Amino acid sequence: FGRGRREARPDATPAGRSRVGAEEDLRRGVPVSRLFAGFGAVLRARADTLTATEQANVFRMSHKVDGFDFFISHVSSTPGFKKYITLVVDRLGFLGFAIAAMVSFGIFLFQVYVDELPRSRAFTVHDSFFGHEWTPSVWELLGGVSAAWLVYAFGHSLWRRTCCFLDCASICQSDAELKAAGISNIPAFLRASRELVVLWDEWYFTRLWCIYEIAVVQSVGSIPIRILPMDVYAFLALGQVYWYAAGLGWFLFLPWLPGLLGTHVATVLAGVPVFALQAHTGRTFARLFAQLQEQFERFDVRSAAISFDSDRAFICDSIEDMFDGDLDKFNTAVRTTIKSAAMHSLMGQRSIISYWGMMWQLLPAVPFFCSKFSSTMHLPLYYQMPHYIFGVTFVFCVLPVYCAAAMELGKRFAADTPAVGVRAAAVYLGVGLLFGSLLCAWSQSVGILPFWIGVGGMRHLGLKEWHSLFIAVPMNGLACVAAAWAFPPYARVDGVAADSSDESD
Repeated sequence: FGRGRREARPDATPAGRSRVGAEEDLRRGVPVSRLFAGFGAVLRARADTLTATEQANVFRMSHKVDGFDFFISHVSSTPGFKKYITLVVDRLGFLGFAIAAMVSFGIFLFQVYVDELPRSRAFTVHDSFFGHEWTPSVWELLGGVSAAWLVYAFGHSLWRRTCCFLDCASICQSDAELKAAGISNIPAFLRASRELVVLWDEWYFTRLWCIYEIAVVQSVGSIPIRILPMDVYAFLALGQVYWYAAGLGWFLFLPWLPGLLGTHVATVLAGVPVFALQAHTGRTFARLFAQLQEQFERFDVRSAAISFDSDRAFICDSIEDMFDGDLDKFNTAVRTTIKSAAMHSLMGQRSIISYWGMMWQLLPAVPFFCSKFSSTMHLPLYYQMPHYIFGVTFVFCVLPVYCAAAMELGKRFAADTPAVGVRAAAVYLGVGLLFGSLLCAWSQSVGILPFWIGVGGMRHLGLKEWHSLFIAVPMNGLACVAAAWAFPPYARVDGVAADSSDESD
């Protein structure tokens, strides 16, 4: 954490701090609007590589605050783009999801009640099974996802009053005395924060400063700690791109693969890469989790890594003050209390990823089904109603459960294989093919059967069109039960909160 700011301090005594002002004068926060500006330029910067002028410019991004909405704890050597992606998802993810849903649904309503937007006849689907043709509308998919990505890129401008502590900007790097005073007041800054946000990677719990910050927060007891695994967040962001490409690919494949078989082939082709990625994500998370356990079990404050040994005495003295003068008590706390809290934050649920994390990854699915709805709005009412029920449960229940299951299989089946290589790739693709095929099976039994009844395809058996609802409602209800089981409500334990949240001004 903050490798660029950890240097020998000329004077870290109370007298030295008095010459540069009280703690409240040193308490400076970075607005989220500036934190994400320039696609996270300040997060990607390394303070120890900047000139004095550049360091002063970074410091001017912060201003005096009464307290911090959140305190960012991180390893400065970690790639900045991972920090940027993780924090954007955490802070702007819900807003982007909501905007995508509203824009895509707005386009759908426009096409239903105002005017149909242009469509290419080159992509008209002649469905011999249902006996109709339809031309895909991709406007909802394009508009919804584009709106979300614009929010991620520029939505930070709305968060001007939400301020955080970021070491390289909240502590002056160009003035040695201010820098020393700022470092000495880190415990006070932590106590003035509403929550501690840990940008976790495989090196985090090997760094003494990072462990120290968690220890200070744990000693306070009332400050929640949220651990955000950056590698997993990066995979979720990549997954969102994959799901967007899969949606577009499905619309492009379908006209060239006619009939019911063509629908299933398009679904498998679109599903294999995205579910293979889920398997890889599960394998990656399992590896990081095992590594974290080992780090905790071997932890010793006396051997934890630190960039400047001059800081070790300062940290050890502070820890002794909090733990009755005994560093071994701190070691025990890290190996038990802090370990338990961190592990529960990451694995305190059935699914590897929280429901919200799954839904954020699946953001393109909402615009995709809005596109499907507007593409088939000329069909009979009792086709459309089961279609709407199927689409809602498919997006909010089936896909999250399938993704969670693919991650779990990836974690289990690839546990004894390298994370990369031919064997691992075969496992990931096998998982992708399995769940792509399961999507087809679900669509066939829960979607296509009610649709077929809704267009009068089973009148000869005495089933009328409106009977489609009696099939659609209970069968789609099974998906809701599965989602409730896979993603039970998440409770806080030991002051550690769930790994995703969003806030607004």
